[in-house]
Amino acid sequence: MDRDNYLEMARVSPLIIARHAGQGVSSLIANEPVWLAINSALGLVFDDEVVVRIIIFFSAFIVSYLLLINNPKNFFWLLLILIFPQVMKNFVVHLRQGLGIAVFMLGWYCTGRKKKIFFIGLSPFIHSSFFIIIAIMLGGWILKKLRTAPDVRLLLYSAVSLSLALLVTQLAAIIGARQAKTTAVMDEAASGVGFLFWSVVLAILLLQGRRFLHQHTIAMGVLIFYLASYFFTPIAGRVFESGVLLVLLAALATTGWRRIMVLTILLAFNAALMLVKYSQPLMGFSAN
Repeated sequence: MDRDNYLEMARVSPLIIARHAGQGVSSLIANEPVWLAINSALGLVFDDEVVVRIIIFFSAFIVSYLLLINNPKNFFWLLLILIFPQVMKNFVVHLRQGLGIAVFMLGWYCTGRKKKIFFIGLSPFIHSSFFIIIAIMLGGWILKKLRTAPDVRLLLYSAVSLSLALLVTQLAAIIGARQAKTTAVMDEAASGVGFLFWSVVLAILLLQGRRFLHQHTIAMGVLIFYLASYFFTPIAGRVFESGVLLVLLAALATTGWRRIMVLTILLAFNAALMLVKYSQPLMGFSAN
């Protein structure tokens, strides 16, 4: 279903922009106008399939290049991370999210403040999950300015994350975001496997110490938001997929037995995911 929609985007994006604009500025801003504008612009020049290929190539190349060039010591581990199902699907299935991640990572690795703000600020207008990622970043910045202790910071993240999880559907409805009727609504109970796995990862990262928590506040905030809202809204998963690379980079920054343990369980978990999908066409990424 998503693949057909992506192929149609180059044709229908101008109409969607016009519809949201007719519903007001808040509706236009809340419904990924930059994503629609990119598809509209590319659709003026290229065929539908070419538009999709350009988006896939740009997203996958930019993210891979930025990760590998900025973390040469972890080159091997990053190659493995890039083929983890939870990472790869953003560039072959969730194309809108993959493009948002690429633009966000451009800002993340920019050295100039204005460029950093521009690219990171652009990302939620490609995929709305980045509004929450940016909120986590702003919260971390404020708490650092207030010199809040790392453990208190984590407690505040948990409380705010739970509040957002309970209110996210109402907030989406107020601003006219399409997620109010789609991804903000929990259709069925979550299995709990992801919750247990990432809870173990969080515990290992916490054992790295206060200095580590201070350096990786945003990654910890993303992980805590996911766990706090896991059983309340599927948006938790979408937000986590947008920020999972930050969490994985934090995991690579651990040392000693913690690094060995977290990398071992990450490999085991993703190997299990791959085995489950092994019998499916293209490991579950195929349309057939």
